[in-house]
Amino acid sequence: MTMSAQRWSRTAWYAVLLLGVAVRLAYVARPFDHRISNPWRQSDYFAIARNFDREGLNPFYPRVDWRADKPGYAEMELPILPWMGALLYRVVGPHVQAMRALSGGLEVIALLLFAALASQLLRAQGALFALLAFACNPLLVLHAGALQPEPVLDVCTLACVALLWRWNARPSPPRLLAAALAAAVAALAKLPAAYLALVLAYFVLRRLGWRALTAPSVYAAALAAALPPVLWYMWAHGFWTEYGLSLGVSNESHLIGLDLLLPPTALLGILAWETGVVFSPAGWFLALAALRLPWRRIELPAVWYAAICVFYVLAARTTADQWAYYYHSLSVPPAALLMGAGLGLLLERRAIPVGWGRIAAWQRSIGWGLAAATIVASIATAAYLIDRRDNDRGYRYRMYSCAVEFAPLVPAGGMIVAHGGSMLDDRGHPVAHNESMLFAWMDRRGFNYGAEELGVASLDAIAARGGRYWVVERGELEQGGLAAQVDGRYRRLATCDLGFALYDLRPQ
Repeated sequence: MTMSAQRWSRTAWYAVLLLGVAVRLAYVARPFDHRISNPWRQSDYFAIARNFDREGLNPFYPRVDWRADKPGYAEMELPILPWMGALLYRVVGPHVQAMRALSGGLEVIALLLFAALASQLLRAQGALFALLAFACNPLLVLHAGALQPEPVLDVCTLACVALLWRWNARPSPPRLLAAALAAAVAALAKLPAAYLALVLAYFVLRRLGWRALTAPSVYAAALAAALPPVLWYMWAHGFWTEYGLSLGVSNESHLIGLDLLLPPTALLGILAWETGVVFSPAGWFLALAALRLPWRRIELPAVWYAAICVFYVLAARTTADQWAYYYHSLSVPPAALLMGAGLGLLLERRAIPVGWGRIAAWQRSIGWGLAAATIVASIATAAYLIDRRDNDRGYRYRMYSCAVEFAPLVPAGGMIVAHGGSMLDDRGHPVAHNESMLFAWMDRRGFNYGAEELGVASLDAIAARGGRYWVVERGELEQGGLAAQVDGRYRRLATCDLGFALYDLRPQ
């Protein structure tokens, strides 16, 4: 490479890094309002951080607001981000922007870790494109500044893989132990990171062979990777068994079954999300081109991606769902590396057989075209997701506007009652139904009910336990003549022009 080409490559590299940093910090100043994706998850994290600040900083006791008449301890992943956010609240005050800045900063660290890994694994042009694909990925752009576990997960996952690759080049017990500890923190941040066990096992067995079965360092690493997550999720499960509160670990059915394989709707759902928010159609062709490279050049991203796919299939009742697109951020790093490797091949040497005529002659142009189409698709998808998040004037906007209007009418200690989603999916399997947005926006605690539980009898039972201020959408009241029963039994305190009403559940 000539001196001018090296300067151009270095300039382009820094430009992509600056672009990635800019998009990851662009939205950290936003308030906590209706402009949130995955609103139930972010509302929970917002409330848990607020409760750490108000009720004590013990990270082993995360508390939700939809606690009913219980202390609020809920089964979930280790609440790393909410706890760190609460620490920041103690320094700068209870400003959600501090927690958003923490989330955005973690995604910047993940970007830098990926840049270092790509520069080690790929040649110049392929590494640059992989970094650009990672920087512009719509899921990672959406996660930056979001109040959810993915930013911590992304950093720990990339740290684990980078350390493992360094160990693979120069094995030593400290390097393997460091990779295992990073995997443990990733799994503590979010349970799906348990797939990293497959990546660790593959490279340890490939590097050490049968010696792995007698190496004390391997057993120490396995213990370091597995023990902390096992202990935490056993501890957190106790909150579910004692209080019945969970953020989707035990109160939802995740594992695949024959009903999802015949027909293969789940596999098609996974493929749709991988195409829409990870690869794009053009990106798949670049990844397929990478398969023509020698195995040693694509081994890490290929094994990494295969391990993630095992998780996607096993947890297909979740990962294939229409709402679960953000789970697929797991596969963005290996996908970007595979696409970068494929583009590098198309630009470096003959990859398309000569017998393919003009197509073979246009190989480099095809490579650049696929790369351009991939980035355009990523930017368009990111723009669509951001627009849907920020400019939608549907249910979430109406709920937020009415929550702000109703909040002054509910005393500080008043317990609100709010709608939750369906408790069963269309195949009869349990799903996590709790919706936490109203609790977060109104800064009140209270009760959630499942859609199947709606009725005067359920409302009276909730009122007997202390629930009093019911926030309900008019559409709910139209079910089975419920409006007449409600208006005859409870006092309406307020009506919001955007379709919600506030009732006092004490019988008139």
